[in-house]
Amino acid sequence: MMVTADNVSVGFRKGLLRGTIRALDSFSLSVQQGDIFALLGPNGAGKSTAMYCFLGLVRPDQGSVSLFGKTPEPGHDLFRDIAYLPEEPHYHQYLTVEETVRFYARLHGVTGSLPVKKAIDRVGLGEFRDLRMAKCSKGMKQKVGIAQCLINDPKLVFLDEPTRGLDPIAVKEFRDVLVELNKKGATIVLNSHVLSEIEMICNRAAIMNKGRVVVQDEMARLRGTSLEAYQVECAPFEPLPEFLKVLVKTSTSVKGEIPAEKLDEFMRLMVLPGRKLIECTLKRATLEDSFFAVLKGGA
Repeated sequence: MMVTADNVSVGFRKGLLRGTIRALDSFSLSVQQGDIFALLGPNGAGKSTAMYCFLGLVRPDQGSVSLFGKTPEPGHDLFRDIAYLPEEPHYHQYLTVEETVRFYARLHGVTGSLPVKKAIDRVGLGEFRDLRMAKCSKGMKQKVGIAQCLINDPKLVFLDEPTRGLDPIAVKEFRDVLVELNKKGATIVLNSHVLSEIEMICNRAAIMNKGRVVVQDEMARLRGTSLEAYQVECAPFEPLPEFLKVLVKTSTSVKGEIPAEKLDEFMRLMVLPGRKLIECTLKRATLEDSFFAVLKGGA
């Protein structure tokens, strides 16, 4: 396993004589080599704290974590193969975009101007390489953070809300960067509240709540399918069958659901003259559907 957490608990003091907040509670997780793995959950579920544990920034009160089979400690040489983008990156405002990326390159022991140039160009900041960070927009600063993740050809990448502040075009470009990294052999662990983005790129995910992993599984199984109904769209006709549950009806189409056992009967209706079938698909739960169902069941 690339990343493991075994029965990890972490508490933070709320203040003098005010007790502690349990950020992680018997948290266990496993990430396999080659995964694009998502940590999902509501605010306060413990996602960022889990990342801090993986990065050696927070020591568990109990349990253990490992990266590449080793315990992460600040300054450990295993971090040469790891990249990290925090949710709110902070930079030296007087440095330019290029100087900032070069600074992180040197922290990784990467020398020469070519890796820096390639990383900056890859995230679309080539024309802004001489712009000072103080004048960069929030989205541009996020791109700088993504660029520094490319510098050392990492084997493992941690990303905390990586698309925050990015416009839709930049989000698409970022998604392409992640897929490229993964094809080169990088394992990726990320947090995000944008479930549609997670669904597009991640192969495995864990849903967290109150410091625990409620469920972790392959994305396909988390989404799931319903074998009991089909989603259909057709041109309007009369009379509509009683078994068709109409969801949307306009002058040009009817969208609805039919029970699986009525599929053959519906298809026989659609081959009659003047009928037009636009779409018929097995009803599939979205990640959002599963997310709320899991949280409701595991609350």
